[in-house]
Amino acid sequence: MKEIVEIVGSIERERYRNGDFCIATMRVSEVRQGVLKRANDGNVIFKGDMRMIPQKEYIIRGRYEDNKKFGPQYQFLSNKLKNPIEDMSAKEFRQFLTDLSPYGVRINKAYEDARKIFEEHNLEALTKIDGIGNVRAKELLDKYDSQRDYSPVYVEFAKYGFSTKVAKRAIDYYSSIDTPIERLKKNPYDLMEIPGLGFKKIDDKCLEHGIAENDPRRIKAFLVDYFEQLEMDSKSWIPVAQLKAYLRNEIFNCDIAETFKKLNADKNFVIFEREDEKRIALRTIYEMEKKVAEELLRIKNGSSDVELQDVDKVIGDIEKEQGWSYSTEQRDAIDTMLKENVVILRGPGGVGKTTTLNAVIKVLRHNNISVATCALAGKAAENLTQVTGLRGQTIHRLLGIGSPFELKDQGLEYDVVILDELSMVNISLFSELVRTIPTGAKLIMVGDSAQLDSIGIGVMRDAIASGTIPVITLNKIHRQAQESAIITHSLAFRAGNLPDGLSVKANWHMMGKRRDLGYVFEDDEKNLLGDACKIFKYALKQYDVKDIQIVSQTTRNCLMLNKAAQQIANPQKDQDYYVVYEGKEYEYTLRVGDKVINTRNNYRTPDADRSSAFLPIFNGNTGTIESIDLEKGNKGEESLRMIVDFDGIGRVVIDSGTVTNIQLGYAITVHKSQGSTIPCVIVALPFQYVLNTRELLYTAITRASKVCYLVTSMKTLRSTVKKTSGVKAKSNLVYFLKEMEAKNSEV
Repeated sequence: MKEIVEIVGSIERERYRNGDFCIATMRVSEVRQGVLKRANDGNVIFKGDMRMIPQKEYIIRGRYEDNKKFGPQYQFLSNKLKNPIEDMSAKEFRQFLTDLSPYGVRINKAYEDARKIFEEHNLEALTKIDGIGNVRAKELLDKYDSQRDYSPVYVEFAKYGFSTKVAKRAIDYYSSIDTPIERLKKNPYDLMEIPGLGFKKIDDKCLEHGIAENDPRRIKAFLVDYFEQLEMDSKSWIPVAQLKAYLRNEIFNCDIAETFKKLNADKNFVIFEREDEKRIALRTIYEMEKKVAEELLRIKNGSSDVELQDVDKVIGDIEKEQGWSYSTEQRDAIDTMLKENVVILRGPGGVGKTTTLNAVIKVLRHNNISVATCALAGKAAENLTQVTGLRGQTIHRLLGIGSPFELKDQGLEYDVVILDELSMVNISLFSELVRTIPTGAKLIMVGDSAQLDSIGIGVMRDAIASGTIPVITLNKIHRQAQESAIITHSLAFRAGNLPDGLSVKANWHMMGKRRDLGYVFEDDEKNLLGDACKIFKYALKQYDVKDIQIVSQTTRNCLMLNKAAQQIANPQKDQDYYVVYEGKEYEYTLRVGDKVINTRNNYRTPDADRSSAFLPIFNGNTGTIESIDLEKGNKGEESLRMIVDFDGIGRVVIDSGTVTNIQLGYAITVHKSQGSTIPCVIVALPFQYVLNTRELLYTAITRASKVCYLVTSMKTLRSTVKKTSGVKAKSNLVYFLKEMEAKNSEV
């Protein structure tokens, strides 16, 4: 084991810093452990993820390393203030704030003793001080956190081989220093509840630490992880016999009888019998499926005294305005949606789902009935706004999930809720939505089962299969849609066929009467991404960059496409920029003027135009970078202030803590594009064994409203069309709906 040294000292000079990583020379006043060795230039050098206030003395631990070029130096392990924050008097803490930041003086003037404000992370109290907005307040709290004494947690986690980053994540999650240590000692697998810490990462450390492979704690964690993986594969249960066989194969010397004895007594699992077969499920999912069935039938059977007026007149006015009449199929769909409390409207592109739905919305609004429209993804919500005229929201935003203004427990105050892209929604989020819809209200769900399935256990297939929910299926492709190759070819792919007349002769040709779908075939797939960028450059002559979207299957493809597209649409000139993940293989650069996409819900994104306000942004929201500023404090530290104008939301401030959620948006995955409608779409489809399916291809092509270009090889296209991603879901929702409906009928 390499020698550990512990010193008392302070930073003398930072030689290099990138984010938290720093190489610094240390001023040493005391050596508490080990023999201190100096670099070739006579300095004591530490390197690693570390932040310390200059001139403040710390107890610092490091691991000795011999650098071939510079000689002896130390890998930073941990630090704590010699005089810890937790032990400071009010007077000492006032001095600490003065040293921490130039704003410390203002804080001390405003508050005699600010210790509690920082302990409780009271952002509101800090923003009351002149000159301190949300971004600055967050930076101050982050600096405060970086100086707390976390060494007891670091030491205990290091025994298992966990890094200080993992230990800090545990501290942040539990908002405690004692709880992570208690959890680690009692059952390290409990840490799986921390986001980003999965079974595999924890299990590797536990096995290395000496925990037996058949330790009951490990077996239970193994099962929880296994059922979470089942959930991702759209399965909420598994036959008991199958699970027993799996445990015998996967866990050495597993006591099956004892394991199932504990499972029977464990409130986290439920063993039940259905169709003459014993099955096992996670109780949370089992109860969630049961609750969704109850709520759907509650809404369906609710009574309302609302009587719709002037239905025929409103629809007649719409038909006059649009210049054509609704088909019998569409008119029946409109009547059903207005009559039923719960209904599913489904059908492929080109059958008029949107125009049919808009007629329903206009009838409802004519009768002063309040309507909310929502979808899973931000892009889908934006599309709802465009096609319905009503402000579309993500489900998260509608319910306020995860926000400081959470409303989901209070119930929604709408008469009708319209949920678009139903196939994308998993049961967990759907359960949150349906329980907030009041009895007497309507739920209209719209979807296309030919698109990609939800990640997790879905709702649409079971709801339709149960026969308890009214389902409207639009099948007739309209005459105008039949002129579109985007529609006709995507439907052929959806059915597992190649369109008539399609061959390699169609290379670099536009197809369909409207000439709206172009094919680019390459024998050598190494050229595909380059071809996609050539089309992107051509498309920029006809469309604004906001109206062009490259889509592909994988994040890796999108990273390469984004870098190339950025060079075409927004090359580096003299505009400000910021490098994300610098030095890593997935590094990318954000520049002023770039099209970007947000990848994580953030309810507390500072409003750029109001210093003490927030604007929530959601996964899938797109926007443009307006400005990038790197501010330097008086100690030389850097802080990022980036302003992004998000479409339909407004101007927000992105800082160094949230910038990794902002990615280039010229190219996005097909999954992220689902639910959106974009004038010009470029589909880059190289061979990908797992992801390439007819559902993915159909979803990608039908994102385009005006023109689409498919860049692939004929071999890959054929194999993609043959393969379906349709999974054999194992869900209890269909059974619960049938059983509860049968009981309701008996009553």
